[in-house]
Amino acid sequence: MRVVISAAGTGGHINPAIAIANKIKEKEQDSKIIFIGTTRGLENDLVPRAGYELRTITAHGLSKKINMENFKNLLETYQGIEQAKKILEEFKPDIVIGTGGYICGPVFVASNKLKIPTVLHESNAFPRKSSKNAFKKMQRGISRL
Repeated sequence: MRVVISAAGTGGHINPAIAIANKIKEKEQDSKIIFIGTTRGLENDLVPRAGYELRTITAHGLSKKINMENFKNLLETYQGIEQAKKILEEFKPDIVIGTGGYICGPVFVASNKLKIPTVLHESNAFPRKSSKNAFKKMQRGISRL
């Protein structure tokens, strides 16, 4: 099985992702797993230390404020969709797993465009905006089946 896991930012997103990857490897030793993250978060230390390849894209959390910084972040996150799409086209995963956080937005949009099945694991008691939006997109995709 070929799996892409999107996890970035904090250990609260990355550690569950690594646990999922380890469980997949335990059940199917010949699985190929890569992670998609950013260049800024803890994933740059934790993912390679766990023995997995990390590929990076540009993605940012967005605030509700209208300002130039937020506009710049939105444009860069949009570029992240294209970066994620290239990674997915090259790796050809069977499934994309997200563990919450802003990284899931561009990765799930790209996987949706390529019609790759997605799974969202949210371990926060109160899901944040990216996870809620990703879940809504998944629901719309399921309702079309």
